[in-house]
Amino acid sequence: MTEQQDVQTSTAPGQEATSQTTHASQAAAQPQQPAQSKGRAGVLMGGLAILIALGLTGGLYYHGHQGALAQQAELAQLKQQLTQVSDRLAHSGGEERALLGELGKQQQTLQEEFKGLQNRVLDLNDKRPNDWMLAESEYLVRMAGRKLWLEHDLVSAITLLGNADERIKALNDPSLMPIRKSLAEDITRLKAMPRIDREGLTLKLAALEDQIELLPLSNVTMPAAQEQQSQAVSSNPDEWESNLKKNWVKFTENFITIRRRDGAVEALISPQQEIYLRENLKTKLLQAQLAVYREQQGLYEDSIDKAQRWLGQYFDTDNSATRYLLGELDKLKGEQIQFDYPDKFSSQALLEQVLTERLQRIATGN
Repeated sequence: MTEQQDVQTSTAPGQEATSQTTHASQAAAQPQQPAQSKGRAGVLMGGLAILIALGLTGGLYYHGHQGALAQQAELAQLKQQLTQVSDRLAHSGGEERALLGELGKQQQTLQEEFKGLQNRVLDLNDKRPNDWMLAESEYLVRMAGRKLWLEHDLVSAITLLGNADERIKALNDPSLMPIRKSLAEDITRLKAMPRIDREGLTLKLAALEDQIELLPLSNVTMPAAQEQQSQAVSSNPDEWESNLKKNWVKFTENFITIRRRDGAVEALISPQQEIYLRENLKTKLLQAQLAVYREQQGLYEDSIDKAQRWLGQYFDTDNSATRYLLGELDKLKGEQIQFDYPDKFSSQALLEQVLTERLQRIATGN
């Protein structure tokens, strides 16, 4: 378009011939066609580029708008969750504060009660500072009962009761005189009981047991031979009966032969039976020792009785060791090893009653 304008402006002032103008316009028209096609292509390309740019811009805007909407939804959801969490924390915080307040009140109440108990204990200690000695006396009486009824230890029981009386005496309380009187009665009753030397009895039985191996067994004793009367026949006819007897004796001597035997007589039992006898005798003495500690009077007497019977039956009673053993067993058999102990101490019930009363006064604060 610019070239055409240039050609028109150049021909107008000179007013040249029409033929020349026609040839000139034809010559100028030929190069203007490709220029117009190029211009149209450029316009098309520019429009297409604008459309593409607009499309990309619209797509980017749509995508960004959708992302913004999603983010806004997520933010709204997070805000809602934070609101719920804050509400829960506020609610739980209120419960915890209420619980802590209640626990604080309970702790304060317990502290006040504890202080009150401390004051009461201090007050009671000022009033009765030696009541613990009374409880110790009650414990000693119970221990004395265990020593007496379980171990049959009479000496220890008496000692423990005496210690309990010393504790009560140190209290110097006139209201406790009935307890001291009851303790004196219990101690007197125990001292009046017969005492047994268990260790001494068992040692004697053990010493006798060691002597069993030295005892000799008894032998068979043969009776003394009687003097035989003269077997000579008398010539007196009046003695025909005695003469007949004498002739009969002489006749029978040919059928019966009597021989004398010199040397020691064999024992009544075999060597193996002798071993069993001595061991059984030792066992009986061991049973007697065990019966002493268990205070079984029947077993004790039965064991010694059988030992005495076996000694007299199978051993030589003429021997001095056998006679000594039989005599000692006879002495030991008369020992009393079983006693009837009191079932309870009268002082124990009184002590328990006094302690119970004082504990009740402590609980009530009187």
